[in-house]
Amino acid sequence: MEITTDIYLGDSKEQLKLLPNNSVDLIVTSPPYADQRKSTYGGIHHDKYVEWFLPISEQLLRVLKPTGTFVLNIKEKVVDGERNTYVIELILEMRRQGWLWTEEFIWHKKNCYPGKWPNRFRDAWERLLQFNKNRKGS
Repeated sequence: MEITTDIYLGDSKEQLKLLPNNSVDLIVTSPPYADQRKSTYGGIHHDKYVEWFLPISEQLLRVLKPTGTFVLNIKEKVVDGERNTYVIELILEMRRQGWLWTEEFIWHKKNCYPGKWPNRFRDAWERLLQFNKNRKGS
């Protein structure tokens, strides 16, 4: 069995348009988290995050093979001492877009240190959300 790899360098919103429909077996991505890395990514505000990501997930859905899998590494932002709901909202909107939310994994970060916040500990994990196009994988 021959395995081939293509590397595309650039903005995913543009690079995904170059890929044919149903051509990718596995997609793993960790997009910028809300309000993070403003100098690199422009910093997507948490209230605009779902709107920002949906055009990307639409293209991911298009290029993923019916038997493929999409894994999204993402984490909620804390706003005013409470977790924001943009990740939950994104999951719901992606389901409306045609994705099946099939599994959730945890990335356990063993080098985590205590937080500086008075009402919560620092997280020692991040979410890995698995999405598929079909229930049976074919």
